[in-house]
Amino acid sequence: MPKSRLAWRVLLGVLLAAFIAGAVYLWRSGGMSPTAVKTWLDSLGPAAPLIFVGAFVAGAFVGVPGMVFVVGGRLAFGPYLGFLVGYGGGLLAVLAPFIAARLLRRAVAEPMRPRNKYVARAFARVETHPFSSVLVMRLVVWFNAPLSYALAITEIRLRDYAAGSAVALAPVVAIAMIATGWFM
Repeated sequence: MPKSRLAWRVLLGVLLAAFIAGAVYLWRSGGMSPTAVKTWLDSLGPAAPLIFVGAFVAGAFVGVPGMVFVVGGRLAFGPYLGFLVGYGGGLLAVLAPFIAARLLRRAVAEPMRPRNKYVARAFARVETHPFSSVLVMRLVVWFNAPLSYALAITEIRLRDYAAGSAVALAPVVAIAMIATGWFM
Protein backbone atom coordinates (compact mmCIF):
# COMPACT_ATOMS: atom_id res chain seq x y z
CA MET A 1 0.00 0.00 0.00
CA PRO A 2 1.43 3.42 -0.89
CA LYS A 3 2.43 5.60 2.03
CA SER A 4 -0.07 8.31 1.13
CA ARG A 5 -2.95 5.80 1.30
CA LEU A 6 -1.73 4.53 4.63
CA ALA A 7 -1.44 8.09 5.94
CA TRP A 8 -5.02 8.85 4.87
CA ARG A 9 -6.30 5.72 6.61
CA VAL A 10 -4.41 6.56 9.79
CA LEU A 11 -5.74 10.13 9.69
CA LEU A 12 -9.28 8.86 9.13
CA GLY A 13 -8.89 6.42 12.03
CA VAL A 14 -7.63 9.17 14.35
CA LEU A 15 -10.49 11.48 13.35
CA LEU A 16 -13.04 8.71 13.86
CA ALA A 17 -11.60 7.86 17.28
CA ALA A 18 -11.66 11.56 18.26
CA PHE A 19 -15.28 11.87 17.14
CA ILE A 20 -16.32 8.79 19.14
CA ALA A 21 -14.39 9.95 22.21
CA GLY A 22 -16.00 13.40 21.96
CA ALA A 23 -19.48 11.92 21.57
CA VAL A 24 -18.99 9.62 24.57
CA TYR A 25 -17.67 12.54 26.64
CA LEU A 26 -20.62 14.76 25.70
CA TRP A 27 -23.11 12.01 26.46
CA ARG A 28 -21.56 11.13 29.83
CA SER A 29 -21.15 14.76 30.91
CA GLY A 30 -24.75 15.64 30.03
CA GLY A 31 -23.76 17.95 27.18
CA MET A 32 -25.56 15.66 24.73
CA SER A 33 -28.97 14.99 26.19
CA PRO A 34 -32.41 15.12 24.57
CA THR A 35 -33.07 18.41 26.39
CA ALA A 36 -29.78 19.92 25.21
CA VAL A 37 -30.44 18.87 21.62
CA LYS A 38 -33.99 20.27 21.76
CA THR A 39 -32.70 23.57 23.15
CA TRP A 40 -30.05 23.75 20.44
CA LEU A 41 -32.59 23.04 17.69
CA ASP A 42 -34.96 25.68 19.08
CA SER A 43 -32.12 28.21 19.07
CA LEU A 44 -31.58 27.59 15.33
CA GLY A 45 -35.16 28.54 14.52
CA PRO A 46 -36.37 27.87 10.98
CA ALA A 47 -32.83 27.07 9.81
CA ALA A 48 -32.76 23.84 11.86
CA PRO A 49 -34.44 21.63 9.20
CA LEU A 50 -32.15 23.02 6.48
CA ILE A 51 -29.06 22.38 8.59
CA PHE A 52 -30.37 18.90 9.32
CA VAL A 53 -30.85 18.15 5.60
CA GLY A 54 -27.35 19.50 4.90
CA ALA A 55 -25.92 17.18 7.56
CA PHE A 56 -27.90 14.28 6.06
CA VAL A 57 -26.40 14.91 2.61
CA ALA A 58 -22.88 15.38 4.01
CA GLY A 59 -23.28 12.18 6.02
CA ALA A 60 -24.15 10.28 2.86
CA PHE A 61 -20.77 11.13 1.34
CA VAL A 62 -18.91 9.60 4.29
CA GLY A 63 -21.15 6.58 4.76
CA VAL A 64 -23.26 7.52 7.79
CA PRO A 65 -26.35 5.28 7.70
CA GLY A 66 -29.28 7.30 6.37
CA MET A 67 -31.79 5.65 8.69
CA VAL A 68 -30.00 7.33 11.61
CA PHE A 69 -30.95 10.69 10.11
CA VAL A 70 -34.52 9.60 9.35
CA VAL A 71 -35.11 8.45 12.92
CA GLY A 72 -33.26 11.50 14.28
CA GLY A 73 -35.44 13.77 12.16
CA ARG A 74 -38.58 12.13 13.55
CA LEU A 75 -37.35 12.51 17.11
CA ALA A 76 -36.16 16.08 16.61
CA PHE A 77 -38.93 17.55 14.46
CA GLY A 78 -41.99 15.37 15.06
CA PRO A 79 -43.87 13.16 12.62
CA TYR A 80 -44.80 15.64 9.88
CA LEU A 81 -41.75 17.87 9.60
CA GLY A 82 -39.66 14.79 10.47
CA PHE A 83 -41.10 13.00 7.43
CA LEU A 84 -40.35 15.99 5.20
CA VAL A 85 -36.74 16.34 6.35
CA GLY A 86 -36.23 12.56 6.36
CA TYR A 87 -37.66 12.04 2.89
CA GLY A 88 -36.29 15.21 1.31
CA GLY A 89 -32.92 14.83 2.96
CA GLY A 90 -32.82 11.14 2.09
CA LEU A 91 -33.61 11.81 -1.54
CA LEU A 92 -30.91 14.46 -1.72
CA ALA A 93 -28.55 12.11 0.14
CA VAL A 94 -28.87 9.46 -2.57
CA LEU A 95 -28.86 11.93 -5.46
CA ALA A 96 -25.82 13.98 -4.40
CA PRO A 97 -23.30 11.06 -4.41
CA PHE A 98 -24.78 9.83 -7.71
CA ILE A 99 -24.37 13.24 -9.36
CA ALA A 100 -20.90 13.79 -7.87
CA ALA A 101 -19.70 10.38 -9.04
CA ARG A 102 -21.24 10.95 -12.46
CA LEU A 103 -19.40 14.28 -12.79
CA LEU A 104 -16.09 12.81 -11.63
CA ARG A 105 -16.16 9.54 -13.55
CA ARG A 106 -13.71 8.88 -16.32
CA ALA A 107 -15.00 8.80 -19.87
CA VAL A 108 -14.02 5.15 -20.20
CA ALA A 109 -15.28 3.99 -16.80
CA GLU A 110 -15.98 0.28 -16.72
CA PRO A 111 -19.48 -0.48 -15.33
CA MET A 112 -19.55 -2.40 -12.07
CA ARG A 113 -20.02 -6.13 -12.45
CA PRO A 114 -20.79 -7.56 -8.99
CA ARG A 115 -19.62 -11.04 -8.08
CA ASN A 116 -22.71 -11.95 -6.07
CA LYS A 117 -25.17 -13.59 -8.45
CA TYR A 118 -28.26 -11.82 -7.06
CA VAL A 119 -26.67 -8.38 -7.12
CA ALA A 120 -25.27 -9.14 -10.58
CA ARG A 121 -28.78 -9.98 -11.77
CA ALA A 122 -30.12 -6.69 -10.41
CA PHE A 123 -27.31 -4.74 -12.08
CA ALA A 124 -27.89 -6.54 -15.37
CA ARG A 125 -31.48 -5.28 -15.34
CA VAL A 126 -30.38 -1.65 -14.88
CA GLU A 127 -29.78 -1.26 -18.60
CA THR A 128 -33.10 -2.78 -19.70
CA HIS A 129 -35.40 -1.83 -16.77
CA PRO A 130 -33.74 1.15 -15.03
CA PHE A 131 -36.70 2.44 -13.01
CA SER A 132 -37.78 -0.90 -11.57
CA SER A 133 -34.18 -1.93 -10.90
CA VAL A 134 -33.48 1.21 -8.88
CA LEU A 135 -36.84 0.86 -7.14
CA VAL A 136 -36.08 -2.70 -6.00
CA MET A 137 -32.49 -1.95 -4.99
CA ARG A 138 -33.52 1.14 -2.99
CA LEU A 139 -36.29 -0.81 -1.25
CA VAL A 140 -33.64 -3.29 -0.13
CA VAL A 141 -30.66 -1.07 0.74
CA TRP A 142 -32.42 2.29 1.32
CA PHE A 143 -29.88 5.14 1.60
CA ASN A 144 -26.75 3.18 0.69
CA ALA A 145 -24.15 5.56 -0.81
CA PRO A 146 -22.05 2.80 -2.43
CA LEU A 147 -25.14 1.88 -4.47
CA SER A 148 -25.35 5.49 -5.64
CA TYR A 149 -21.69 5.42 -6.67
CA ALA A 150 -22.04 2.06 -8.41
CA LEU A 151 -25.12 3.14 -10.36
CA ALA A 152 -23.41 6.40 -11.35
CA ILE A 153 -20.93 4.51 -13.50
CA THR A 154 -23.68 2.67 -15.37
CA GLU A 155 -25.54 4.17 -18.31
CA ILE A 156 -28.72 4.80 -16.29
CA ARG A 157 -30.25 8.22 -16.84
CA LEU A 158 -30.48 10.61 -13.90
CA ARG A 159 -34.25 10.90 -14.25
CA ASP A 160 -34.72 7.10 -14.00
CA TYR A 161 -32.41 6.94 -11.01
CA ALA A 162 -34.14 9.88 -9.28
CA ALA A 163 -37.66 8.58 -9.99
CA GLY A 164 -36.87 5.05 -8.79
CA SER A 165 -35.22 6.39 -5.65
CA ALA A 166 -38.08 8.81 -4.94
CA VAL A 167 -40.76 6.15 -5.20
CA ALA A 168 -38.80 3.59 -3.17
CA LEU A 169 -37.79 5.91 -0.33
CA ALA A 170 -41.29 7.25 0.41
CA PRO A 171 -42.62 4.06 2.05
CA VAL A 172 -39.27 3.41 3.74
CA VAL A 173 -39.35 6.82 5.45
CA ALA A 174 -43.09 6.52 6.25
CA ILE A 175 -42.57 3.15 7.94
CA ALA A 176 -39.62 4.55 9.90
CA MET A 177 -41.81 7.48 11.07
CA ILE A 178 -44.55 5.11 12.24
CA ALA A 179 -42.13 2.70 13.91
CA THR A 180 -40.29 5.50 15.67
CA GLY A 181 -43.61 6.91 16.90
CA TRP A 182 -44.31 3.65 18.70
CA PHE A 183 -41.26 4.18 20.91
CA MET A 184 -42.08 7.74 21.90
